[in-house]
Amino acid sequence: MTLSENTKKLQDFMKATPNPENIPEEELHSLYQLFIDTIVDHNHLYYIDAKPIISDVEYDELFSYLKAIEEYYPSIISWYSPTQALIGQLSDWFKKANHKTPLLSLENSYNEEDIRDWAQRFSKIAEKQWKTKWKYLLEPKFDGLSVEFVYQDWKLTQAITRWDWRLWEDITANVLMIPCMPKTIQVKEELHFRGEVLMPKSQLEKLNKEREEKGLTAFSNTRNAAAWSLKLLDSNEVWKRWLIVAIYEQLSWIPQDWEKLGLPTFNLPEKFRYTESIDDIVGWCLNPEVKQFLEEQDIDFDGLVIKVCDISNDNNEQSIRELLWSTEHHPRWAIAYKFPAQQVSSQIQSVDFQVWRTWIITPVANIEPVQLSGATISRVSLHNFDFIKTKQIKNKDYVRVQRSWEVIPYIVWSIKERRDWNEVEITAPEVCPVCWWAITNIDIHYYCTNPTCPAQIKEKIVHFASRDAMDIWWLWESVVEVLVEQKMLSSISDVYDLCDIRKQVILRRFPNFWERSVSELVDQIELSKTKPLWRILNALWIPNVWKKIAQDIALYLKEQWADSLDKILDALKDEKLWSLFGVWNKIINWIKRYVENPDTLWLLRSLEQHWVVFNALNEEWWTSNKNLWDKEHFSLTWTFPISRGEFVKQLEEKWYIYDENPSHTTQIMFIWDKAWSKADKAQSLWIPIYNDWIEIQKKFWIEVTTPIQNKPKVIQWWLF
Repeated sequence: MTLSENTKKLQDFMKATPNPENIPEEELHSLYQLFIDTIVDHNHLYYIDAKPIISDVEYDELFSYLKAIEEYYPSIISWYSPTQALIGQLSDWFKKANHKTPLLSLENSYNEEDIRDWAQRFSKIAEKQWKTKWKYLLEPKFDGLSVEFVYQDWKLTQAITRWDWRLWEDITANVLMIPCMPKTIQVKEELHFRGEVLMPKSQLEKLNKEREEKGLTAFSNTRNAAAWSLKLLDSNEVWKRWLIVAIYEQLSWIPQDWEKLGLPTFNLPEKFRYTESIDDIVGWCLNPEVKQFLEEQDIDFDGLVIKVCDISNDNNEQSIRELLWSTEHHPRWAIAYKFPAQQVSSQIQSVDFQVWRTWIITPVANIEPVQLSGATISRVSLHNFDFIKTKQIKNKDYVRVQRSWEVIPYIVWSIKERRDWNEVEITAPEVCPVCWWAITNIDIHYYCTNPTCPAQIKEKIVHFASRDAMDIWWLWESVVEVLVEQKMLSSISDVYDLCDIRKQVILRRFPNFWERSVSELVDQIELSKTKPLWRILNALWIPNVWKKIAQDIALYLKEQWADSLDKILDALKDEKLWSLFGVWNKIINWIKRYVENPDTLWLLRSLEQHWVVFNALNEEWWTSNKNLWDKEHFSLTWTFPISRGEFVKQLEEKWYIYDENPSHTTQIMFIWDKAWSKADKAQSLWIPIYNDWIEIQKKFWIEVTTPIQNKPKVIQWWLF
């Protein structure tokens, strides 16, 4: 599938499953890999080629969802995830630079309920620390490129783009060419500011007209135009773009008066700025006068920002922002309010059918391209045929389209009044659009029945090579897709044929396959042959058998002294599997069907012939977890002062066992900020609950070591 199709697939998935906690276990690994590959490709298009195909908001939604997956399932985190490394993002054009203070994103809200929920959450935290008074500040949310500006010895010495808060690119030479940005200030101390580089709407119109006269592609919005301009290698060309800057945050310790320093700022009218009432804030956010004021400006905005600040800084008590701190992703003392989704009408030109990750055949409408919230929309998912029936959508219909949460295109309804009798009913295809095999209907979905469908083969191999399966680093989805298309891979066992010297010669002829990458891929494949048995069980894609179940079954097989493939197959047919907690009748039936299937037996024998080790007694994971059954199980829910991954890691180092969801085996439940359904489930199971962070730290020896959560030597100050 193309990058656009993968992006669309992920956006549809996020719409259908807004909470990563509800991702089916059997789909988790392939979905996680798809997020990684898609985001890396978008990074390259935007940061290296400067030709993005999605909006900044769409990208942020993808990236935020990936981080949410890693929060819920920390064991799945891959070293090559864009959240862990700057993959596909850094070019060789600019020097690399370090951020001293994290440049965090903002939590988003979309309605009055979201705003009041945020205010209630931080109020509880503040009141526990005897902080009862504060005020709110409302600011515009700029739609530009976030940059850190560093002044030292009166001069602007550095400008650093925002991405990873540790390392990014130094664009000082280009920022110095922005006319409104002061090159010097009347302060000698080192000061750090955060602001937005913007392109005025009038300048974008002028620039696009010039580009069209030269036969170049026009920029879709001011955000992309500003980002492209800052990536120009010729700084003199940047001067011609007439970019502007808006400063909105000071990152250094000593507060300064921005107006006296001459730094460029932009604020809302005074009557919409400060208040001590959350009711006023809600009213201002919903006030059409505020939105109209922003729309009349020569700058693009994508919402409002609500901040908390102290009523007075005259006393020495701890500031409200120090007290609230930040999560790993966003400050607790600020939130963004996104304006209601815009709706436009367009006509459906045709309907395609694509095979999704679970072999579900999904209808997708190709619509007349329209501009919506800064992006060109030409394809919208129709989800399933129940959705089509409910919305009464026909091919050639005019429909109302909006971007849910300003991100995902969604058909709100069909405009029946505009029908002219040329509309056609949308019916399910008779064959798979990928392999042309017959399809089957189960409930509201249609599935491909071909076990050798290229779409299915690709998904199986991607899962087989994933981190929690055989952990073959270089066999990423983009690589698998190429190899399947070129008939190099037609089954899981073909992965081991890549070690053949003749196949390696062919691989080196493919684009982006160099000597080193091929060599490392072969090394990883060879290493996977001796991986623990639970990894093999998890990699085989047995329905309903994911990582935790695979580990439990591997331990059971060790007790049965299953040291060969034949003994393993016999043990998996044994009714004693009932003794394993969590292995229910449905899972046992699936396992039996799997091991009795002739295609499965062929695959397993083929893997055995490739020297893949099937031996439960040679179990590294078992060796390091001998007393597993005697250890306490724990689960946790939502936000803590440290990341979930760090929390789980520290407890696992103390030999506790992590349950992703509370169950009858769970003996400890940790709850803090924003507890949801897991808390209710823990209470219903009578699991002991710990919800006092100080008590949790002392009792379980939890250390707050992450730089974002530690009280830093340099504290963020937002001045007004």
